[in-house]
Amino acid sequence: MLFKLALRNIFGNGWRSLINMIIIAIMVIGMIWMEAMYYSWIALAKTQQKEWEYAAGMFRVESYDPFDAFSWKESQAPISPELMQAINEGKAVPTLLSPAVIYPRQSMLPTLVKGIPAGQNLLKFPSGKLAGEAEGYVPAIVGTAMAKSTQLEEGEVFTLRVKDSQGAFNTLDLKLVEIMQTPVPTLDIGTVWIDLQRLQELKLQPDMASTVVFNDPVLARLSVPGFKYISEKEFFSWLGEIMKTENMSKYMIYGLLMFLAMLAIFDAQALAVFKRRKEIGTLAALGMTKGRIIRLFTLEGTFYSLFGIVLGLILGFPLFRYFAVKGYVLPEGYDDFGIAGFSEPVIYQYPIEIFINVIGWIMLITIIVSWFAARRISSLSPVDALRGK
Repeated sequence: MLFKLALRNIFGNGWRSLINMIIIAIMVIGMIWMEAMYYSWIALAKTQQKEWEYAAGMFRVESYDPFDAFSWKESQAPISPELMQAINEGKAVPTLLSPAVIYPRQSMLPTLVKGIPAGQNLLKFPSGKLAGEAEGYVPAIVGTAMAKSTQLEEGEVFTLRVKDSQGAFNTLDLKLVEIMQTPVPTLDIGTVWIDLQRLQELKLQPDMASTVVFNDPVLARLSVPGFKYISEKEFFSWLGEIMKTENMSKYMIYGLLMFLAMLAIFDAQALAVFKRRKEIGTLAALGMTKGRIIRLFTLEGTFYSLFGIVLGLILGFPLFRYFAVKGYVLPEGYDDFGIAGFSEPVIYQYPIEIFINVIGWIMLITIIVSWFAARRISSLSPVDALRGK
């Protein structure tokens, strides 16, 4: 009986009920859209870094800290026989890094030089162009951000200076064979890439590496002297730090949407208690307890929420589908932030947990707000309610 009464009262309110449902629908669309945006961006950033930099796992020299430039000088260690075998089988790729100085166009610029095997095909990195020589010069690759900051163009020759393991300075004349488009800024900003063997010879560090990435999860069980295994959680910890900041703004928007929607529900229910005093008195006179009457009004608020959610999913479906097919094109300048995932449209993904979380929170808060508004019924006298007081 309560269900029938609640539905009759909602449909009897006409356009007032429709307005409340539309407000809830807008909140549902906004929350699902934002949750999907953050989820899809994180998924894209992880995919890009795995394809270009991390693969299925990574070993990193124990003293190497990517965020501490002072650690780069001593961030090399011998490759163990087990890892060397995996490298020879094409299951792993080593990289070597070193602080350096380049001299582009009669200027001097501190930089980081990295070596990667020219024949590797485990990562998307276009290392094949680093093989051999380029008109008598050593081939080099930089990213678009590095080319922009140095004003280098493809085909230009510049000098690289590196200090070897004995403390002597060695130089190489490099020719820029490609300006690569990479979605991973850590492979681009302030970095020059050459063939690994060339850099090992320049540094007098044969069979040395700074990192080794691999595509065989079994290799993660190895204990490699001088290296430590970097788990996926540790490697992508920067994403968690960014999300802590982003969550503040996200929750503020959610709070505003929730406040507007719940204010509409509360006003509708509180006003209903005031306008429907005779109805409440009649129900009480017919034997309905105050508790059941409160449940009736709470149920009405719950139906508002349910119908609003269904309306939001129906109205939002074209929007959700559009971003799932076309993606969200980030405004210009976002790729300058130096963060993966900002270089291409974000194709939206909608895992079921997004819908469960959004719908669950909306239902819970709506029930609480509806019950809170209906508590005024407990103070009404049936006789006064029948008289309209």
